[in-house]
Amino acid sequence: MDQLVNRVKNGDQSAYRELYHKFSVPMYNVCLRITNNADEANDVLQDVFVKIFQNIKSLENAQLLPAWIKKITVNTALQTIQKNKKLQIDENIDPISISEIEIQNEESILDLETEHELLISKIQEAIKILPERYRIVFTLHVLEEYSHEEISKMLGIVSSTSRSQYLRAKIKLIEILKKNKSHVRPIESVYSAT
Repeated sequence: MDQLVNRVKNGDQSAYRELYHKFSVPMYNVCLRITNNADEANDVLQDVFVKIFQNIKSLENAQLLPAWIKKITVNTALQTIQKNKKLQIDENIDPISISEIEIQNEESILDLETEHELLISKIQEAIKILPERYRIVFTLHVLEEYSHEEISKMLGIVSSTSRSQYLRAKIKLIEILKKNKSHVRPIESVYSAT
């Protein structure tokens, strides 16, 4: 990693291509999960690599390159959504408290977690149709592994709102998956069909 970063810092064009090929696909997937739009994800990805190449000299520890790139990617995707005024997080939490929601849906969540019959593609499709505010928080917390405190800073909300949006996303995801359950083949039948 040190050698690649040094080559990029020194303006080696082949190193630019190498770095792009190494990180473009996973970072495109991050962009796509956040923007939920292929064209927008491509635009964000271009912006990301412009920022990377412009700012790579500020990266002091080459071992932090993957985390540094991911942070730039997430921030750029969020800035794009906010610039387009697509992301609106509702700070007003319904009168029902988070703990009441957790109690009411604990069985559903446990059922979902213990069922191994859901296919990854169906879950990904369900995530795509979540309301924007839920999908963003869910994606950042579950798929990108950011804490609620980090998400709250990124989105300019309080951490309790991040937790609430995440919980509501899980509930909505469960509803979507249960609604579409009849269209999902058990994993065992998929593997045995090969």
